[in-house]
Amino acid sequence: MRIEVAFDRTQRPRKQLGALAVDIFGHPFDAPALEAICRKHGIALLEDAAQAIGARLGDRPCGTFGDAATFSFFPTKNLPCFGDGGLITTDRAEVEEVARKLRFHGSRDKQTFELVGYNSRLDALQAAVLLQLLPLLDGWNEARIAVARRYAELGLGEVVTLPPVAEGARHVYHLYACRSDRRNALLAQLGERGIEARAYYAVPLHLQPVFAHLGYREGSLPETEKAGRENLCLPLFTSLDEERQQAVVDAVRAAVTTAA
Repeated sequence: MRIEVAFDRTQRPRKQLGALAVDIFGHPFDAPALEAICRKHGIALLEDAAQAIGARLGDRPCGTFGDAATFSFFPTKNLPCFGDGGLITTDRAEVEEVARKLRFHGSRDKQTFELVGYNSRLDALQAAVLLQLLPLLDGWNEARIAVARRYAELGLGEVVTLPPVAEGARHVYHLYACRSDRRNALLAQLGERGIEARAYYAVPLHLQPVFAHLGYREGSLPETEKAGRENLCLPLFTSLDEERQQAVVDAVRAAVTTAA
């Protein structure tokens, strides 16, 4: 496994360097390797677990790596609320204190404002929805894992590269991201066959206009760019039955044959 890291190349002063690791598509990042690097160099480690509630690496659930982690409860996530919502986890008291202030306009008491913050609290209605749905999360995730397993059993891996799962990891498949060097042709032909598929992060962050000032160019992070060119996400949801899944596999096989 290769870890590619992009740094801010500007010389702007900063209090502490930080790394942001993403549990992409519902699979945990390589936490032991990155935690060791961050400890060695005094780098704060933040975990983006927005797509990975219920995922884990060994006996450690996503959201417990690094100094703090964030989750999303947007309606398309594995654990949804009925609007926008999120959660921060941390075992560091100083991080908790700052987070609580930031979510409430930078204040603790509505009177004194210590930070430039946000109005970003989880409202009571969304919290009530999440409390009702949380007991269903494990079952939903197991259903997603079963659908992913069935894709392999139906031979999808013969025509595209299936999502890898690291040893000891529990992948909860927020998205089912395959890879193919003929991705664009497959997307077009699957669309013509009525199979919805999509590419995510086709333009990586280091090539986005907002980060142009960092000085990165195409070829700076070749593995990241290759993943951006090749990934395609196929249908995966808890109620996807074998008949419809077989239709997806048949459509992908036909599209690959046509694109060859």
